[in-house]
Amino acid sequence: MIRLEGLEKTYRNGGLETRVLQGIDLTVKEGEFVALMGSSGTGKSTLLNILGCLDVPTGGRYLIDGVEVGGMDDAERSRVRNEKIGFVFQQFHLLPRADALANVLLPLVYSRNYPKDARERARGLLGLVGLHDRMHHTPGQLSGGQQQRVAIARALVNQPRLLLADEPTGNLDRASTTEIMELFRRLHRAGNTIMMVTHDEDVAASASRVLRMSDGMIVADEVRQP
Repeated sequence: MIRLEGLEKTYRNGGLETRVLQGIDLTVKEGEFVALMGSSGTGKSTLLNILGCLDVPTGGRYLIDGVEVGGMDDAERSRVRNEKIGFVFQQFHLLPRADALANVLLPLVYSRNYPKDARERARGLLGLVGLHDRMHHTPGQLSGGQQQRVAIARALVNQPRLLLADEPTGNLDRASTTEIMELFRRLHRAGNTIMMVTHDEDVAASASRVLRMSDGMIVADEVRQP
């Protein structure tokens, strides 16, 4: 599903260059659950942003489903994001005045073809994440763990091929973290491809593969039994 060949990312600020990613080669197969680990500043979030078509590399190649993303313009990358990729962030990024159902439906508003079963799909996903009885509650009426579950349902509503999560449990207590990770394990068992940035070894233990980064490079690739 994902192939990176010599991927590089350099940020330029005037005459100063900061090389964040240094020639990454990586293949991720469909259905894998990959945890991406490393200390702050090693390039994890930059790599995830490139995979999610939120940023572009300055060197190398990124292919998703065999299609190279690097040569796409903004509109084409936006279409890939909307049709193939779901995002879960540490900050939930929910609309504060919209209820859970409206928040889950949001990505479909920007799709080229609004599906006829959109509301039914959103209701089903809220049921999947255990919030069927909270679909008309606003974020302020939900706990942090419940808000993250809404965010996960929203990430799934466009039926993405790839689910990207950036520290999805970073703002949650231990009980909510346990609930969210059980949900990710269920999604993985259902066949979803997941890449997750985390600092938490207990969270990474749910993944079937752990990549460790240092100085913009992948320095370890561990296959595990979750």
